Amino acid sequence: MTMIFAFAWSQLRSYPARLLAIVAAVTLATGFLAATATFAATSSEGLRRTAAAPLTTADIVLEADDTVEDPAWYRAAASVPGVRSADPQHARTVTVFGGSRRGDANVQSIAATERVRWFALDRGQWPTRPDQVVADQRTLDDLGVDVGATLTFRQNDQAPVPVTVTGAADLGFQPLTGSSFRFYAPASFFSADVPPAVLLTVADRAQLAATIDALRERLGHGTTVSEASVVADQAAARFAGGNGQLVVLMLAFAAVALLAAMLVVANTFHVVIVARVRQIALLRLVGGHRSQASRMVLAEAAIVGSIGGLAGAAAGVGLGYLGATNLDIAGGGLRVSPIALVGCVAVGMVATMVAAWSPARRATRIPPVRALQTAEEPPSGSVRIGRRLVVGSILTALGAVVLAAAAVGAALPLALVGGLLLAAGLLTCLPPLIALLLSPVARVLASLGVAADLAGTSLSQNARRTASAAMAVVVGAALITSLAVAATTGRATVAADLEARYPVAASLRTDGSAISTETVQALARVPQVTTSATVGTVTARFPDGGRATPRLLAAPPEHLAPQARPEGTVLLPATYLTALGLTEGDPITVAVGERELRLTAHASRLADTTGQLLGVVTPATLAAYQVTTTPTAAWGVAAAGFDRDALAADVNAVAARDARVQVGGGVTEGGDIANVLSILLGLSLAMLLVTVVIALLGIANLLGLSVIERVREMALLRALGTSRGRLRLMLSVEAVAITTLGTLTGILIGAPVGLAGVAAAVGRTAEPVIRLPWGQLALVLAVAVLTGVLASVAPARRAARVAPAEGLTR
Repeated sequence: MTMIFAFAWSQLRSYPARLLAIVAAVTLATGFLAATATFAATSSEGLRRTAAAPLTTADIVLEADDTVEDPAWYRAAASVPGVRSADPQHARTVTVFGGSRRGDANVQSIAATERVRWFALDRGQWPTRPDQVVADQRTLDDLGVDVGATLTFRQNDQAPVPVTVTGAADLGFQPLTGSSFRFYAPASFFSADVPPAVLLTVADRAQLAATIDALRERLGHGTTVSEASVVADQAAARFAGGNGQLVVLMLAFAAVALLAAMLVVANTFHVVIVARVRQIALLRLVGGHRSQASRMVLAEAAIVGSIGGLAGAAAGVGLGYLGATNLDIAGGGLRVSPIALVGCVAVGMVATMVAAWSPARRATRIPPVRALQTAEEPPSGSVRIGRRLVVGSILTALGAVVLAAAAVGAALPLALVGGLLLAAGLLTCLPPLIALLLSPVARVLASLGVAADLAGTSLSQNARRTASAAMAVVVGAALITSLAVAATTGRATVAADLEARYPVAASLRTDGSAISTETVQALARVPQVTTSATVGTVTARFPDGGRATPRLLAAPPEHLAPQARPEGTVLLPATYLTALGLTEGDPITVAVGERELRLTAHASRLADTTGQLLGVVTPATLAAYQVTTTPTAAWGVAAAGFDRDALAADVNAVAARDARVQVGGGVTEGGDIANVLSILLGLSLAMLLVTVVIALLGIANLLGLSVIERVREMALLRALGTSRGRLRLMLSVEAVAITTLGTLTGILIGAPVGLAGVAAAVGRTAEPVIRLPWGQLALVLAVAVLTGVLASVAPARRAARVAPAEGLTR
């Protein structure tokens, strides 16, 4: 065995360029795996540090449940022997107005005890009054303000309050608050709030257990006492799995990259075997056994697989850490699992050996007599319809049926099963099917000129290897297409659903005071708002299961609520009518002050525009009952298919100049889903890059084999007057034909899979809107053509150097 590895190593040292493609392909695949492992370890530790950070300076944590209503419930703990300090922990979510921006902000309390504060200030001073706060530096940067700035906070419908930023801290990570901006205030900011938790420190940690027991005896019902380290571990565990879905998605990409790499490995070793036919035959001629030829190929595969695995692991560590850093979840620094990295290298080596198994078996069938012949071998053009095609077709059909059933029934788990069956079937039956397609492709190319005719002939004569090279393109193109189609269709589905559920695209409302004319006019000037108007509201009492619940009754202009005509109609949420047991056209009585309005109920989504709104009538209906309204809101309607992100940004900019208004309507929904879909699009583009590189390597190897096998043919063509340029063109046509065929096949597979995935995921909540990303699909096809041209450069240069005289010497 040592001799086999020594011989294999000598081959690699003598002809390193032959297996460079394998090293590159394995590096990419194992790099994905190592990046995923590093990202998972780094982000998990970062999330743990982030979740546990506020608890790391305390010894004991007191927690109160919802039954505790006394804001001073924790003060009895301060008198327990052994307790040094007790600092309540508060949190509020507010809307912040600063600079030209507004957004949700999380305000957390700062411990009065300095040693319990879990971060230090970089600039400024700690706040001491309820109108003072410190901020995360990123928050200040995003708002475009600095220390000393005055901001405006507003909580729910309460009056806006000014606060001053007294200091800034660079936390080194993004806290898990769920809000855009982060502030920290003294306990006095939270005044009458009941603190959900209290941080305690003890005088003697050796007496920690005894102090905890004493606290449990002293405190009343509804409170719990725990060691701070235990609570910190629990908090960390809750968040550490938050990156699980992204890790699974990255592993799926790694699996695809590994599959494409294995296809490249198999083709490359086929190139190597053809180039070394005489060498292997000589080995057999001097007494070498068939198994030695096989072990020699597998030894080379193990060596190059290990080299590629090591290079990929090293690159993957850096990429994984970079990804966690960009997502602000690397607060714990770089974390690498040595076992995971060893596993990545092992996977790269084993995958390379598995892919080289078929070429290795082929090497055992080289007879000794081939030592006296040329390196040429019979074309691999014959394609037999065997068991593989039949089994693959059955699996493909079964997977398609399951996937269609999942789309119709909106069953995502079933869609995953169908996708796996479909993938297994296509990987089995596609290579022979593509090989069968090469004869018609050759006939089409024959009509495009001499160079294209020669290219088509070469492709059809080597149908099996051509189909194998095209499979790497098919896999990547199918994955890219399915992601792009899913993201585009998902975005269109969400947008259509929001437009249907929210007829009012954007609304600005106050807490009951009249909305300013300037704000209404500013909303009207927003580019995508086609129609806007001031909406008058009045507080009314609606029947609610025997109670009279006060809600808002709105009276927009008739052109914004045509469904509210004729006079006496009130539009109500369908869920509200169902809860009361009412149907369309039933009478309902609504009280406004001392007046009772007898109206006719109709269900409409217009009544769901804002959370406070329950009924919509026309101004004429209220005028008939002599009810006056206050203009507290402004509604804006946009054209179908409007740019949701752009409209939200413009409306928020309007609201940032008026702290009394709150934003509602369709623009406030769907942001999280849009972010997920944007990530899918980004990942599809990243996968496109990886697929391009792997496909380029695979096709370049196939063309390299073609040049080796066709030296005599190319020499004769040169002797007959064929120019070097025509030879280059011939190889370019071959490469472009392979990439185009593979890409078109991948698009035909990926598009319906992406549509079925969206239908299975959202079919229960919204009607899927089919939207194909024609621009992105055209980009994929254009990249495929460019990849083919680039892959042919090196083989074409080699073919151009073939001299006419070589046709007489081979």
